[in-house]
Amino acid sequence: MSLELKQHFVAFLDILGFKEMVESDLKGQSNKHLSKLFKCHQSAAQIFHDGPDCQISQFSDSIVISKPFAAESFEWFAIRIAQYQQLLLREELLCRGGIAVNKHFSNGSFTFSAGLIDAYRVESRAARYPRVVISPDVMDLIFPGRTVPPSFLIQEDDGLYFVDYIGLDLRKRRQLEISIGRIVAELLQTGDAAVKEKGLWLAAYSDAVLGTELAIPRFRGRRIQS
Repeated sequence: MSLELKQHFVAFLDILGFKEMVESDLKGQSNKHLSKLFKCHQSAAQIFHDGPDCQISQFSDSIVISKPFAAESFEWFAIRIAQYQQLLLREELLCRGGIAVNKHFSNGSFTFSAGLIDAYRVESRAARYPRVVISPDVMDLIFPGRTVPPSFLIQEDDGLYFVDYIGLDLRKRRQLEISIGRIVAELLQTGDAAVKEKGLWLAAYSDAVLGTELAIPRFRGRRIQS
């Protein structure tokens, strides 16, 4: 293999709540979270099977997916990311992430990548909620001057685009609704404001796409009669 840095699409995904999953499995005897995550990791091979030049690696709570850059393959790449994110969601697992384009090298066990740095920066600074955000540089490169997002992306009110992992495939809609309902209920019960914020965001996203009614009123109190 030649050691050469080439342009790639690179996605960095972070499994949310991973520390708590590990602690839960250590205290119990079922290894529930280990089984779920390993099942999803194995299923990823099927999702990305028609992209032989696509590489997937996972270490702890971090997942890196890369594919040599070609503008026409961006839709394929983004949709496969959304499919993987929906797979996690149906297993009641959340992730957030970023997608970038830059020079990248990996042979499976060794990675040297500006693309990974860029994707990680998007995930850590911009994603915030359980969404995979497309770097603005990628949007400018693939869709120059476009104001209406393609059907597989959603633009939020902060101006960022993310892959529509809920609305992408509704063949398992009921399972999605059940999983989302359970996740939202759990997140909204926490006393951690940052965790609750993620639950509120997921509830609003589900309400917008699936027509659920999970979001709670933002303001509660006495209404003054006119």
